[in-house]
Amino acid sequence: MTSDQAPDPAPPTGEVPASPLPAGRYFSLTTRSNPEAGGQTRAVLLRNRLFAAAGVDARVLTVLPRRDLDHRREVLLERGLITPEVPTLNLYEHYRDTDWPTDEVTDERLPDLGHLEVVQETLLVDGSPWRLRYLQPDGTEIYDYQRPDGSVFLRTPGFLIGDRATWPTRMTRVSRDGAVMGHFAKPAGWIRRWVRELSEGERTFIVLDSRSMVPLVPRFDAPHLHVLYLMHNVHVYKPYRWDSTRPPSYDALFERADDLDALVTLTDRQRQDIATLRGRTTNMYVVPNPVDLPEVREVQERDPRKITVVARLEPQKRLTHAVLAMKRVLERVPDATLHIYGDGSREEVLRRLVEKHDLGRSVVMHGYDAHAREALWDSSAMLLTSVFEGYPLATLEAMSHGCPVVAYDIKYGPREQITDGEDGFLVPAGDLDTMADRLVTLLQDPERVARMGLAARRKAEQHGQDAFVRTWAEVFEQVARTRPGRTRLDEVRLEVRRLRVGRSGSWSSRLRPGQRLRLSATLHVDGTSATLPLSDAEVTLVAVHERSGRQVDLPVGVSWRGDRCRVRCTARIGDVVLPHEQAGRDATGEPTPAADGPEHVRLWLRLVWANSVWSTEVRRPAGAASGLEVGYGPDEQLVLTRR
Repeated sequence: MTSDQAPDPAPPTGEVPASPLPAGRYFSLTTRSNPEAGGQTRAVLLRNRLFAAAGVDARVLTVLPRRDLDHRREVLLERGLITPEVPTLNLYEHYRDTDWPTDEVTDERLPDLGHLEVVQETLLVDGSPWRLRYLQPDGTEIYDYQRPDGSVFLRTPGFLIGDRATWPTRMTRVSRDGAVMGHFAKPAGWIRRWVRELSEGERTFIVLDSRSMVPLVPRFDAPHLHVLYLMHNVHVYKPYRWDSTRPPSYDALFERADDLDALVTLTDRQRQDIATLRGRTTNMYVVPNPVDLPEVREVQERDPRKITVVARLEPQKRLTHAVLAMKRVLERVPDATLHIYGDGSREEVLRRLVEKHDLGRSVVMHGYDAHAREALWDSSAMLLTSVFEGYPLATLEAMSHGCPVVAYDIKYGPREQITDGEDGFLVPAGDLDTMADRLVTLLQDPERVARMGLAARRKAEQHGQDAFVRTWAEVFEQVARTRPGRTRLDEVRLEVRRLRVGRSGSWSSRLRPGQRLRLSATLHVDGTSATLPLSDAEVTLVAVHERSGRQVDLPVGVSWRGDRCRVRCTARIGDVVLPHEQAGRDATGEPTPAADGPEHVRLWLRLVWANSVWSTEVRRPAGAASGLEVGYGPDEQLVLTRR
């Protein structure tokens, strides 16, 4: 864990805690637990196995209705993805079996839907009743979820858990004899109730592993319930900069991030990108994925011509690049082979690509294989061609098998896992020629494969399970300890009193570096905290270069009086707008692709108060004096604007 606060002191000598994890219950709340799912699901289940092995009550909670839950549990147990000590519970199954125990029967009866068409009747795998789907005249659907005796326990309109626009406004709880026992206004109320009941008043840490769950489980008022969200993947679209466009689901996440007890990322680089976007709050932590280390084989001979890929066949994995890189490899190593393990929506696309380039004798597609990782023991390289990742478990698993990884240097994970040239190779994203070169280097040098494989195994051992549990323990301890100091910002308003360049306040088409930008403003803050005064909040002003994403911190003077904060800034224009050679680097100092056109620079004011953050773009003062502004259009034509 990376944190600004020191952990609690060690217990006195002789006092050994029963578990490194704080006392309490540990729930992983997610949509589903699919035995055929990828690295994210495996990482979630591994975390729960390790927590249970550390002596705490760890449970996996799923919220999607499924008719084959018992079968899924059997497969998960058979494959070792869960243990008997890790119960996998389901929202619908729970209330199918328990009958809304705390509700009282009302006089209202469940309306009869006999006049509607039943378009689908679904049974559980064991043949017992499960669900009736009705079609209404307006085309919408109603679902009746049934108990084993056929009685209805829940009636709800159809909806998608990840799409708030489809959420119902009325979900009806029903007794065995058809009496209405109450209503939920939305799915969030039902899920919150379930979590409260399962916690039974004990301290409970709820880890959300799906971003679609965040709007469903906002901050609990109950002091014994702590909500944490773990980000498993990149949160932006191409070109994957901190300020790149985000999927709407991540926008919804960041809107609620202040309410989370912890926002956990798998890499410090992703945490830094989020901090650059919205501010470094005190509820941000880093916990990398662990790996389940296999026993090292005493005698292990690697096939000097074998390359392996273990991945879902989905667009994110960009496996067409694996095939195209292999085509280049074969030009220099004709007897090389590429083995692809996995299934998915891109299988046919890959098969056609293999056929197009006549690679059928060199590229073997094995489909899904629960034991695919065994192939890493005799491979000379594992290939990762993803467009993006979070902290790929596949690379750690390859390294734990002593297999060097050749990976695109993408966000996030490969750079944090691989030391280029020592235990694997990092390749610029999309560079097929370099990817092929690195693979050929390994295939033609078995001794190097052996050296890098040993180094890869040592690197994987740094992701051991004991260290992983201890790191999570520190996060949970800090979450519990800092709960009393949490803050809440209800409303913040910025009143800009002065914003100008130069003494006269006039704006020129050509500014000299020595001229000064001056800002004077007042923040009006409505917020609450049980322990922290507003004066503890940090106020910052940054100049954001839009083309490069570069941020420049500007000097700010602040003075608090009650709920008002006076903000002043005076900065040289030459310090605000960077030279082109500096502006061409992003917030981490890495070069950014060249872009045509002028460099626009905007000012952002940010207020960070412990876990809460507010920010706004600085705009012209209300009622600013009119004047003439001089500028130039896209074709360098003179533009005069009177305001």
